[in-house]
Parts: sequence; C-alpha cells; structure tokens
Amino acid sequence: MSQTMPTRRRRFPGAAALLAAGLLAACAGAPTPLPEPDGADARLYADRCGACHSVPHPGRHTLPEWDHMLDRMDRVMAERRVPPLEPGERAAIRAYLARHARGAK
Repeated sequence: MSQTMPTRRRRFPGAAALLAAGLLAACAGAPTPLPEPDGADARLYADRCGACHSVPHPGRHTLPEWDHMLDRMDRVMAERRVPPLEPGERAAIRAYLARHARGAK
C-alpha cells in the first residue's frame, strides 16, 4: 500500500511585501490630476488631446515648449487626417497651458 503525502501549500514569506511594493509602484506611476479639472479649458484639452494619446500634465513643459508641441500636433493631426483644432479651441487650450505651464506665475 502506498500512502500519499498530504499536499502542503508553499508559503513565500516575502510575497505579501512584494505585492505591496508592486501596488505602491503602480500608484506612484498614476498620472497627476489636471488643474481646474471641471473647467471648460481643461475638459477641452483632455477631450481633444486625449482622443489620440494620454494627456500630459500642463506643468510638464514651459509655455514655449507647449507652443512647439501645439505646432507639432497641428502637423501630426494633418498627417493623420484628424480634424484640426478650431482657432477658438487652440486659443483656449493654449490659455489653459499658459496658466499651468512649468514656470508660470
């Protein structure tokens, strides 16, 4: 007669710590909320720019860098046949970025 040994669950003493560290790292990589999240300019920025890619925080760049990015996005949108920003949309997005750009105020 052969006897089978009861199966024992293996325990990894560091598993809980490893899981906690992973969750903490995931939270640390979460995007920073946009300033004025309920404002019309913030919503426009999130809607139009977020339609194709993740929306960077306005404080990520200086206003001259944002101006360069807006020009670049005009070209990319034209290449991809995405409807361009209307002049009023562009002005509102630029004003929003200007208020919250790195080094503003």
